[in-house]
Amino acid sequence: MDASPPPEMPLGKLVKSLPERLAERVLEDVMTGRLKPGDRLKEEVLAQTHAVSRATVREALIALARQGYVVRIPRSGARIAEFSGQDLDDLFELRAALLSTAAGRYTRRAGPAQRADLESLVVDLEGLAAKPDTSSQDFATQSVRIQTFLTERCGNNHLPDMYKRLAGMGMWQLIRGQASSFLTQAGRAESAADWRRLADRVSANDAEGAERAARLLLEHSAVRVRQHFDEAVRVEQQP
Repeated sequence: MDASPPPEMPLGKLVKSLPERLAERVLEDVMTGRLKPGDRLKEEVLAQTHAVSRATVREALIALARQGYVVRIPRSGARIAEFSGQDLDDLFELRAALLSTAAGRYTRRAGPAQRADLESLVVDLEGLAAKPDTSSQDFATQSVRIQTFLTERCGNNHLPDMYKRLAGMGMWQLIRGQASSFLTQAGRAESAADWRRLADRVSANDAEGAERAARLLLEHSAVRVRQHFDEAVRVEQQP
């Protein structure tokens, strides 16, 4: 008997609401540096700037606060969240634990085709690392693609959203100091080598080895990010 086709997404859910789009716009402003950590978000200004109601602004700010991007202080309004070096260390520690779990679970579930899929993604990353003119953004995009691949296919339905949130929190606030794991070719080469180690452990069906490789990958990334972050803070503090 023919299988029933999967249910289609209702049309109404394909269009993002005004609060969702405003939240994305605020995050874009943070990414580009127009808004910085600690900046106050005034409802009336946002409403006028984006031609929306203050109710829409409040919904957007509540959503951003729920995700950790905005801090809402009673009687003081909302501000872009600020993060310290310790916050970065804590975020990377949690990400390492989650990616390690995902890598181990994926290794135990993966057959030859799934292992080949991961291998292909890592080969593409190695190709980017080998090119001196590869941008840090292009390399980061491919790295995130592999992380998403592992977390979404590890068999834990709760893990992808948790990891995505932590990865997002660790991504945009670092733009404050242009602190990236992949700013230098040496950093990209180290990351590619870390991914190669993980892919080899998956290919060998070594789940524990894959877990260790995933944790080491993010530990190395955390060191690079923290170095750039600390340097950016020193520059900002100079008179």
